[in-house]
Amino acid sequence: MRTIHGKLLFDNPQDIEILKDLTRRWSSAYRYAYKRLLEGTDLNTLRKTLQEIFNLNARYAHSAIVKAQALMKNRKQLNKSLRKVIFGGKGLFEKLRKRHINGKKYDQLKRKWKEKREGNLYSIGQKHSKGNQNLRVEVREDGLFLRINVGNRRYIYGRISAGKREKDITAIAFSGEAYSVEIKLRNGSFYAYFTVEEELPPIEITKAY
Repeated sequence: MRTIHGKLLFDNPQDIEILKDLTRRWSSAYRYAYKRLLEGTDLNTLRKTLQEIFNLNARYAHSAIVKAQALMKNRKQLNKSLRKVIFGGKGLFEKLRKRHINGKKYDQLKRKWKEKREGNLYSIGQKHSKGNQNLRVEVREDGLFLRINVGNRRYIYGRISAGKREKDITAIAFSGEAYSVEIKLRNGSFYAYFTVEEELPPIEITKAY
């Protein structure tokens, strides 16, 4: 597995607000999915519920469930309680709760926690669509762009700024392979993380030889 990231730049401030709304809804769906999985809710029922409550398409809803399942698996492996999850970060939450700081520093800490809790979006790549239908990389003459499906057959575009890594992102776009994309809001800016599954080379040295 290989992950490459870049910053997303938007010319239209309205697009930023549209994306913030989408990340809020998806993050809420992710938290909701985690709680319902703990209760044993059927996956098909849960997927439909996420679509209806949070106004997400099927792929975004499915990705929220997969992300919630991954969190559960990770906590099991670390022998951590499945029910004592604090979305946004336990450390940040404890600092906010104790209020050891005030004023501007407290506001900055609160914004950081809120971004980690509400500023997330994830879409799993699909092999049959040769990439990612919700979050697709487009290569143009004037640069790299991420086409973001915001619902109702509407899209917004964020320019991908990744320096030397732009060549790798371009290669991902042209590969025809599935790639997953995660968007995170951090310090007031959006960042995109592109993940592709890499095939491991065949084993040449074995125990027998």
